[in-house]
Amino acid sequence: MSSLQLPLREPLSPELALVSPELAAQARRLLPDPGWLAPLAGTESAARPAQLQTLVLGLTCFLLTVTPLVLTLLAMRTHAPHH
Repeated sequence: MSSLQLPLREPLSPELALVSPELAAQARRLLPDPGWLAPLAGTESAARPAQLQTLVLGLTCFLLTVTPLVLTLLAMRTHAPHH
């Protein structure tokens, strides 16, 4: 195992971090302390969407899924040869 100590002047590529454990460890040591993220995690409200919002979302998803199918079937029906 080599003791490679290069100054990191720019972000380290993920590929280089995968092939060089020494550079990956050095880059991890240079990362800022993530402790400031902990207070932010609890500030998000756990509000559920209202029933009307859920209904509108479901209806929108249904219409966006079914509309192309219906239009395709109508187009196929109008272009079908008549016997």
